[in-house]
Amino acid sequence: MSVFRSGEQASHWCELTGFEFVELAGQRRPIAINAKKQRLLVTRGSCRLTSAEGAQVLCEGQFCDLDETNGPFSADAGDGAAQVLIFSGRWGTELGGCGIFKLAPSTPIAAKGDPVNYPKSTNFDSHYHDCDEYWVILEGAGTVVVGSRSFEVEPGDCVAIGMGHHHDLAHLRADVKGAYFETTLEGKKRLGHLWEHKHGPADIRAERV
Repeated sequence: MSVFRSGEQASHWCELTGFEFVELAGQRRPIAINAKKQRLLVTRGSCRLTSAEGAQVLCEGQFCDLDETNGPFSADAGDGAAQVLIFSGRWGTELGGCGIFKLAPSTPIAAKGDPVNYPKSTNFDSHYHDCDEYWVILEGAGTVVVGSRSFEVEPGDCVAIGMGHHHDLAHLRADVKGAYFETTLEGKKRLGHLWEHKHGPADIRAERV
């Protein structure tokens, strides 16, 4: 597990090597290709993404992978305003999920997710994945638990979670809106939230502690 911000160096094991926020309002903005893999995710509003193949409109939570062979790319929000998040890295071809999540304080659901030995004030489930996962906090603040460690997050933080490590958003100081990206599926390549009581022991990669 590690936490980094835009412009900072990610840990050596991370498939996500960087990320950047782009605010769209008024003039069309060029989207540069500066990594082996890039994914554009709309985090607020809707945008028009234009490439050599034409244009498409993406709404909040939708994404598009940017292949340099289809460039150059540019984006605009028409008469409105929007925000997009550009993920850069070196992930593979079989990927998990990607999108937006929102969370507010609520009564924990004891039967959901794997059991935990720490107090909670959300119904977010403790789970693991057959891939690395990255959370970018867009709004709000709270306490993230990864394995036996906990730490505070705020807007602009990217939480890098290694494959097989249980993780949770246990407490909130303000309602959270975040982006998530589950990169290369490995091992059994199962999708979604995995629980040991249902799916069996997690495959934890030692180098990703």
